[in-house]
Amino acid sequence: MNRNLRANQITPTTLLIVGILCFAALNSHCQAEKEGPRVGDEPPPLTLTKMLQGSAAGEVTWEKLNGKVVVLEFWATWCGPCVRAIPHLNELAEKFKDKPVQFIAVTSENEGTVIGFLKRQPIKAWVGLDDFHELNKAFAVTGIPHTVLVDKFGRVAAITHPALLKAEHLEELLAGKKPSLPELSSVYKGVDSELDRVANQEPALFEVSIRAEKRADNGRGANSMWTTFPDGAGFDGEIATVESALHHVFQRSDSRMVVKGKLPDGFYNFRLRAPKGKNIDLENQFINALRITFNLEVNRINRMLDAYTLTVVRTNAAGLQPAGESGGGGGTQGGFRIKGASMDTVVEFLEEAVGRPIFDESKLKGPFTVDMKWEMSASELLPKRIDRRVWAALERNPNTDLLNSLPKDLVQGDSLNDIKLLMAELAKPEGQQFRPNPDSVVKAARERLGLELKPIRRSVEVLEVQVLNGSEQIR
Repeated sequence: MNRNLRANQITPTTLLIVGILCFAALNSHCQAEKEGPRVGDEPPPLTLTKMLQGSAAGEVTWEKLNGKVVVLEFWATWCGPCVRAIPHLNELAEKFKDKPVQFIAVTSENEGTVIGFLKRQPIKAWVGLDDFHELNKAFAVTGIPHTVLVDKFGRVAAITHPALLKAEHLEELLAGKKPSLPELSSVYKGVDSELDRVANQEPALFEVSIRAEKRADNGRGANSMWTTFPDGAGFDGEIATVESALHHVFQRSDSRMVVKGKLPDGFYNFRLRAPKGKNIDLENQFINALRITFNLEVNRINRMLDAYTLTVVRTNAAGLQPAGESGGGGGTQGGFRIKGASMDTVVEFLEEAVGRPIFDESKLKGPFTVDMKWEMSASELLPKRIDRRVWAALERNPNTDLLNSLPKDLVQGDSLNDIKLLMAELAKPEGQQFRPNPDSVVKAARERLGLELKPIRRSVEVLEVQVLNGSEQIR
């Protein structure tokens, strides 16, 4: 599975949610606590680790933004309300592009996920990464979307929800006036009629629903947005593939799932909910729904598979250090960085990287601060070498004759070789595309984490998914 190109795959991203996500009813929006900087205060420093759009991270400071109105938006690709607010914020950014107003979007997700999302859904703002949620913590962000307005004098002017922000509020700030936005305590009580309706209704006691999502595929996968409810068994998947649903609901990596046949194409909206402690019942009902809807047969079976055992060979490794508190993090190019991770989470990341099940025999508990980096394979390095015009051609028509649709300067020399390699990668099963070299991961685990991965043959419980004859998609 390719973390950097396909966010619809299940990865250990639940760690990214801990500490920054709260829920209101069915997670239609979130409420931020009344901590951190208040209206009239100077905002904390902009400690962004990397900028994907806009000035370099070191140049993004309040001193350099002095005299400008700043719209600081905390968001994530998996956050439904955040994504729904993007067109509105883009419209405002376009309207004020010739005025001293700067929009800055901040996320703590891994770089590859965000880059893939931006190719599908442009954001007309500077986009910065906040590794380990340091900026989120400084602003006491406990729920997203979370919007902070800073006036041209460098003071916090308002803390609000992006759906409530209007052009008139930015005009007021440009004129040196206080914006006529509601107080923070009422921000999340009336964003719009739909949010009010969902937030005020009682959640279903038991629900399994699958609805078709009419959004075009860009040829490289959609950015599925999955939410796991904290109060028991429950999941929400927006713009999600059937494959991502299997990974997320059953918590199985590619190495613990066997698919016989081709899974349905297209995107769907999934909602699963059950009383607390009824996870297995919910999974079984979802299996029934997959059979009825997509003619898929899903079973839990045991198979003898190539796997690894994980043991400790060194306890003072630089890349695996005790952590005092939870933080965040996620996948990076050729590795992963996490703060406050359990060994279960470390094993999940390693299992994804090596493509085999891993049995943890380390007896380590955590939490740990993890800094893992391996030598990247040619397949991993390939996406960054590909000219953006190639990706644009795939987005316009994923089924096109790629070589004949590109400018002549791209289909010669090294560029042509890279395109042929890309076509070969995309022809592989999704879980085998742009993969790291397992030997490099094993070596790095020993050197950087002090963990030994030893090959073994062992019985593993896997999810077997069989596409029955006559399987059709819902439309």
